[in-house]
Amino acid sequence: MIVEHIIYSTAIAILVGMLYYKYAGRDYSWIIILCAWAPDVDGITNTVLKNFGFTLLFKGHAISHGTFHNIAAMVIFGIIVAFLLHPFGIRFLDSLFFATIGFGAHLFEDALVYKLGYPFLWPLSSRDLGWGLLPNIVSEENYFRNFLGIANFDVLVIGVLFLLAAILIRTYFEGYTWIRWYIPDKVYRELFGS
Repeated sequence: MIVEHIIYSTAIAILVGMLYYKYAGRDYSWIIILCAWAPDVDGITNTVLKNFGFTLLFKGHAISHGTFHNIAAMVIFGIIVAFLLHPFGIRFLDSLFFATIGFGAHLFEDALVYKLGYPFLWPLSSRDLGWGLLPNIVSEENYFRNFLGIANFDVLVIGVLFLLAAILIRTYFEGYTWIRWYIPDKVYRELFGS
């Protein structure tokens, strides 16, 4: 779901960034988009570590895709990102907030798509959870990549509609000025003037 995560996390970033900017005067919502891929690092972790002679185990099994798809990994990841971004002038709590929202967006998106996805609530619960709502809105089939082999068409269309709605909502409340956070100044000037 790599492509879908980009679309959904961007929509979430736009809305969360709008609210955070209104109350805190800062918008680091780009962190949400970057961190939305973080849970999928578990799919390549042991492959990379085996090249160095290491194997990581979790609950007695090698780390595989889905191991980091839980709230414990989300909190640990958010803290790590907050420490890494602090020297670059981003407040600790700001980066912690946006990093955990990004990681959580990934978990939320997976829960929307998969009926029995991952143990999202670990360590509180080890049960595989999920709602499986999105593919079922348009068809009864489970998730599969039927759009150029990179995304599920149904999930992608719903994500694009969600993204357009987020853009319209933020533009309605803030005008076009918020777009400066997401596109380079030169492109902004060409599209909207000064």
